[in-house]
Amino acid sequence: MEAAVEEARRAKEAGNEAYGKSLLETAVKHYTRGAVLDPTDISFLTNRAAAYFHMGKYQECVRDCDEAATRGRELRADNKLIAKALSRKASALLELAACAGDYAPAIRALQQSLAEHYSEETLERLGKAEGKRKELEEQERLDRAADHHRERGNESFKQKKYHEAAMHYTEAMKLNPKDPRILSNRAQCYINLGALPQGLEDAEKCIELDSTFLKGYVRKAKVQFLMEDYDNAMATYQEGLRCEPNNPEVLDGLRRCEAHIKRAHGGADLEYLKQMFGGFHSEGGVTAFTKEASKEPLWHTESQQAEKLSAEDFVHIFRNTMGRAEPSEERLRHTESERMARKMENLYLIQVQQRKETEEVLSRTKQELERLKIQHGDVTKKLHKANEHNERLLGQLSESRGQYDQLLSEHDHLLRDRDRAVREVDGLRQKRGQMLPVLVTSMYSEFSTSELESASENFSSSLKIGEGGFACVYRGILRNMTVAIKVMKPDSLQGRSQFEQEVAVLSRVRHPHLVTLLGACSESSALVYEFLPNGSLEDFLACADKRQTLIWQIRIRIIAEICSALVFLHKNKPHSVVHGDLKPANILLDVNLVSKLSDFGISRLLIQSSTNNTTLYHTMHPLGTPLYMDPEFLATGELTPHSDVYSFGIVVLRLLTGKPPVGIKKIVEDAITKGELHSVVDSSAGEWPDVLVQQLAHLALSCTEMNRRCRPDLSGEVWGVVEALRDDAALSSASSSRPVSDENCTPSYFICPISQDIMNDPHIAADGFTYEAEAIRNWLDSGHDTSPMTNVRLEHDELIPNRALRSAIQEWLQQQNLA
Repeated sequence: MEAAVEEARRAKEAGNEAYGKSLLETAVKHYTRGAVLDPTDISFLTNRAAAYFHMGKYQECVRDCDEAATRGRELRADNKLIAKALSRKASALLELAACAGDYAPAIRALQQSLAEHYSEETLERLGKAEGKRKELEEQERLDRAADHHRERGNESFKQKKYHEAAMHYTEAMKLNPKDPRILSNRAQCYINLGALPQGLEDAEKCIELDSTFLKGYVRKAKVQFLMEDYDNAMATYQEGLRCEPNNPEVLDGLRRCEAHIKRAHGGADLEYLKQMFGGFHSEGGVTAFTKEASKEPLWHTESQQAEKLSAEDFVHIFRNTMGRAEPSEERLRHTESERMARKMENLYLIQVQQRKETEEVLSRTKQELERLKIQHGDVTKKLHKANEHNERLLGQLSESRGQYDQLLSEHDHLLRDRDRAVREVDGLRQKRGQMLPVLVTSMYSEFSTSELESASENFSSSLKIGEGGFACVYRGILRNMTVAIKVMKPDSLQGRSQFEQEVAVLSRVRHPHLVTLLGACSESSALVYEFLPNGSLEDFLACADKRQTLIWQIRIRIIAEICSALVFLHKNKPHSVVHGDLKPANILLDVNLVSKLSDFGISRLLIQSSTNNTTLYHTMHPLGTPLYMDPEFLATGELTPHSDVYSFGIVVLRLLTGKPPVGIKKIVEDAITKGELHSVVDSSAGEWPDVLVQQLAHLALSCTEMNRRCRPDLSGEVWGVVEALRDDAALSSASSSRPVSDENCTPSYFICPISQDIMNDPHIAADGFTYEAEAIRNWLDSGHDTSPMTNVRLEHDELIPNRALRSAIQEWLQQQNLA
């Protein structure tokens, strides 16, 4: 074994070295080998997860982190290591969330990491992840709203209400300014309304947002075409062809632009005269012109040289030449003149060509000069901006140095505050441990371990009346009272937590249908309750003989009693209480089959949230009995009053049918669907009224909805139905005889030892016995300094009100009056 551990250590060192050199595949192999050699060291899994993370294998990283956390809890590893694994898992989930858009898994992982070990960095990452989730949800909301306005705009556009459509598109742009479709649609509205500049602006913005969006080019080209800017329109259409080469709308636009461009460059008369002038100069006569005009192509070199002559000049030259050609004597002179004219013309054309070349050189020189001027201006502006930026950076550097010094000072101050806070927390924890016995003593009687051992015959197994996962319950005689003693198991941290939770809850609430807490022993984590001789409701439902005593009238009364107790808990001020483990085994019955809720070990005081105005309790490890537990509580760990509503519905179905809880909801739903509800009703309870059966079944099914938001509120709809059913059942049973029970037998611990009357204001004296306040004060005022019960001298004459016993007496008296 030691050799394997040593080999695993070497594998870890090799893996760390490979990881440091970014040889991630090699590092994974070493960590995998080390994990096999030493499965008790979860750092192999966390290190391999880190390598997977840097390799971009986020799913493998999450898998290793989950395995590390699970194995760490089993091995009771350091919480920091478990928290580190969960934090690394959150990092991988955040990378996946960037693509999937679901930040909930990463947030849960960060919350679990904080639960294992508190870290400021993890808390900050949790805040950022929650912020990203809120941003994503807000963006989705805005996108939905923008789509709504865009669709309304499309409807208005189809109805040719272009102004109204443009208004909707504008609202959509405010919500989602990065959607090119909205800009394209609004541009078309502006085109139809004749607002061409606005349409051009929207089309250009559309192209800026998405250079591959074809309609942006089409809208821009349409505006340019309507503004008679045909060249730019053709260029825009050509850019659109890159997005979709064979788009018919773009090709049609190109043809229309080409046609308008040709139409804009001169007419047919000018072209004809240019052809004539070219033919005339090619041969020097009319015959030659006529013959050559049909052979030579248009726009010869000579005709191009004469391009600066107007059409009138061409016509004038042509007519003069034809007129002078008629006389033969003049022909020679004309030929000579023509030769001289051609010579002069050639000289003119050479000068024109030279001037044209000179102008071209001058134009290029001017363009180069303008370019250099623009370049010089740009360089000057950039230099100016660079100087300004440098000055700003120098100012920011100076400011940052001051902030850095201030942050260092604040950091030191926060460290001192943290150390002081840690010391205060430690002090408060110590005080809390010291105050708990005092709190128990002030609220109830404080019993010693020796008293409990004596009362239960040293916790004899013959007196054990119940046992759970974290505690055992014994019957005993304590200070002349028959009580139930619940002792938490000493090796269970959960048992200690349940002890403190029951003290915290039952010290704040009292109700006729909640079990009465008579006292506690903080030394042995034990609770002392009133003893209810008929056991639990589960005992009656599980036993066929006992179940017959629960006639349907009593069952409805029990349902109403439990409902009233739950309504009281949920409406408790200032903090509502959720029982969390409601089931027949935790519903106790007294001698008259009056029910009382018990076992508040996993109940919770709910503190209202200031952010979302809701009350809930969140746990990563839900406790309770699964068949009765809220499915959403099992899935999310969120405990709310609706969780008790689900459990209440299952209890009602059990009382109605007498069947075990497994699949009971499906059984009742199928019976209702087939119209055979009476076939599943417990016949041992007597003849159930049809209307009552239907009401109870539908009420229970509504309480057991899978979605907690669909369940009814106990204090409203449920209590209204249950109260009416209870009254009807009471009237029905008025003529029938009630179960024989010793109703008039007063519990002995309700009797004052001095006056022998039922106590009205019970108080605890220094001897630990409870007396009527007036009777014990008279005893002490008459000069007695000893106990009326033990005759032992009293250490002091102070009295403590026994509020729990007083509440129990009042409940008993109310029941006697009702009886």
